[in-house]
Amino acid sequence: MSAGLDVDVFGDKGGEATKRCGVVSIYEDLGGRDLLLQLCGSLTRKFKNDLEFQFDWWRFKYLADPEIAMEAAQSAARADLILLAAQSPELPVEVQKWFEGWLPKREAGDGALVLVQPSPKGASQSLPAYLRLTAKRARLDYLRLSSPGPAAGVAGTVAGLPLLQHDANELLADEDRPLHWGINE
Repeated sequence: MSAGLDVDVFGDKGGEATKRCGVVSIYEDLGGRDLLLQLCGSLTRKFKNDLEFQFDWWRFKYLADPEIAMEAAQSAARADLILLAAQSPELPVEVQKWFEGWLPKREAGDGALVLVQPSPKGASQSLPAYLRLTAKRARLDYLRLSSPGPAAGVAGTVAGLPLLQHDANELLADEDRPLHWGINE
């Protein structure tokens, strides 16, 4: 993710440039928004000395409006991190159309698409499968986080949310991911 971050200077921080991370948060409902708010708050606290975050927020139902969808697509095409909170087993048609609309226009070279769900138990695999393929087409890493609390099959945490073992293994085994990426590059 960090290899594609824009570098801008936001005031004087010891003469060093601050990296800016564009984050697009897409959510189905208020519960999803709350999950993303917690994750974004945790990321902001964790990286407060290293990154300046630019957050854009979009609710699923508003992506049906062509003007709003276009503005959200422009944000997503430039974003370093795309967070999606969904409880439904599949994305609504307007959200799928929105994804398909901006994928070919994606400008950023690196980044991640992150599915954040309340609980992995009993969750459908069709949404993660769709998002995994979408991320690959957009040259994004794919992560799946769950909340609340750790569960069986957890590989670690990202900003306090459990990263599922299956998704961590797939991320590590992805032959198409860049060989060199990370916060120090």
